[in-house]
Amino acid sequence: MVILMKERISEPGVIDDRELAEYYNLMARRYMKIPCQRVLKRVIAQGIRKGKILDVGTGPGIFPIFLCKALPEFRIKGIDLSPVMVEIARRNAMEEGLEERIEFEVGSAYCLPCENRSVDLLLCINTLHHLDQPIEFFNEVERVLKEDGGFVIVDFHRDTHPLVLGFFNLLWRLFFRGHPKAKDGFMESVQSSYTRQECMDLLRKSNLKRWRITTRTVEIWIESTKNF
Repeated sequence: MVILMKERISEPGVIDDRELAEYYNLMARRYMKIPCQRVLKRVIAQGIRKGKILDVGTGPGIFPIFLCKALPEFRIKGIDLSPVMVEIARRNAMEEGLEERIEFEVGSAYCLPCENRSVDLLLCINTLHHLDQPIEFFNEVERVLKEDGGFVIVDFHRDTHPLVLGFFNLLWRLFFRGHPKAKDGFMESVQSSYTRQECMDLLRKSNLKRWRITTRTVEIWIESTKNF
């Protein structure tokens, strides 16, 4: 039986603590290879081989850097509300020699810095739970995507079985035990996330079309459906 967690508790979406941002960057660079590969698989499934990718809530830029290496026909823009994270992402791209193909800037999910129908593929990795007005974001996704564009959105979901949450929380606290502000980050993010039903209701109220939702352990995936 799935036991619903307490009502959603909003989590701040901007990391302006440089020490904490650098710690998250260190851990992401160390442990995000497998999650990056899984996102890459979903991106490839969209069938889009070249063009412009927009990554919303890019953090230290680990996912776009990985994708840029794997998909050389794409140019990528990553946005984040945190100037500190944007600075770190730019540094990471420079260290990989990718600053000509990736750009990072401060930007909001509610006002995407792209013209109408200009984006081939939109990514949003573990950022949805930070958004208190997700319908506004979904509407922006619909605005900026090309007619044949695709999207991959993944986050936590609050209606994950408590035993599964407990297991993943133990792993998180083990890996992030080196920073007192980071060790509780998993459960804080889960408490701020949306349930599967909430996501479906929000999407139906938005302008975004052609979507499907799947769940896997603690994750919820919202993806465009044109290739399924």
